[in-house]
Amino acid sequence: MIAQIAADGHIAIIIGRTDTGKSTFCRQLASIALKKGRKVAIVDSDVGQSWIGPPTTIGMKMVTQDFESSLFPDAFYFVGNISPNRCLLQTVIGTKLMVDRAISFGAELVIIDTTGLVNGSMGRALKTGKIELVRPDHIVCFQRGNELETLINSFETISHYHIYRLNPSKEVTKKSQEWRKEYRQKQFEQYFSDFIIQDFSFTQFRSQRSVFLNGRRANDIEIRNISDIAEDTVLYAEWFSKGLFIVTPDSLNEITARKIYDYFSLDDLITYTSEDFHQLLTALLDEHSNPICLAIIEKIDFEQGILTLKCSKNAPGLAKVLQLSNFRI
Repeated sequence: MIAQIAADGHIAIIIGRTDTGKSTFCRQLASIALKKGRKVAIVDSDVGQSWIGPPTTIGMKMVTQDFESSLFPDAFYFVGNISPNRCLLQTVIGTKLMVDRAISFGAELVIIDTTGLVNGSMGRALKTGKIELVRPDHIVCFQRGNELETLINSFETISHYHIYRLNPSKEVTKKSQEWRKEYRQKQFEQYFSDFIIQDFSFTQFRSQRSVFLNGRRANDIEIRNISDIAEDTVLYAEWFSKGLFIVTPDSLNEITARKIYDYFSLDDLITYTSEDFHQLLTALLDEHSNPICLAIIEKIDFEQGILTLKCSKNAPGLAKVLQLSNFRI
């Protein structure tokens, strides 16, 4: 089976619970395919325990015989969370984009490592979405008993898919939640170890996944007006289509938010506190929407419109897009 995939497979997706040997299998399959002279890429879509790219990302790496785990892949997609069930759409989209990038890099075999989320409605939706979008020709399932049958039975009658059922390796070491947490922390520490602290003007960016930096910044008179209605200091505000984005020192209660909502006849009110941005994990993209690096928001001066980020040394001259998340370091 592994020899067949290595010889003529195009896209292989590896699925199974945590601690079933998926990543080891990916390495073994890649090594055999390389020996057959094929160009191989691995897409690591395990955002919580990634070994290609830092956590919260889907990484793609062209593999060589001396390949090792890499925090700096050839391409990556920022999901923005370590839990795929909070970002199903981004996880599925990111996997597809990284497979496409691998093929554009010349990969003849793309191997997709996945998270251990396989059961329940979330797990089935995630894996089914990936399979339907990526359309692998080989699906390798590590399962105990028949735990994945509900998931894979729907693909069994489709001739495009070759499905393999394997028992998890008995040599796999079960990892505790504490071990996983410490692993992620070490990955982040190593990734950001030689990054710099850099100030950016709000005007340099547009943001993605948020209305922040995409609307019209409220002027001083408008800020004072909103502050009076809120009976609190408004540090920053932006208007967008029938909506308002505001930042305050403390969370607004529901009554205050309703007052603002009704006074301006809003369809949407988005409220943040200044603390919500502190140590927030983001990604920086260039003008072609290619990811440059992950970054951490160290500080925001809303009055001056200055964003202080911990980022790679080449980011200041390239960054045009700020992708926000809800994950804080």
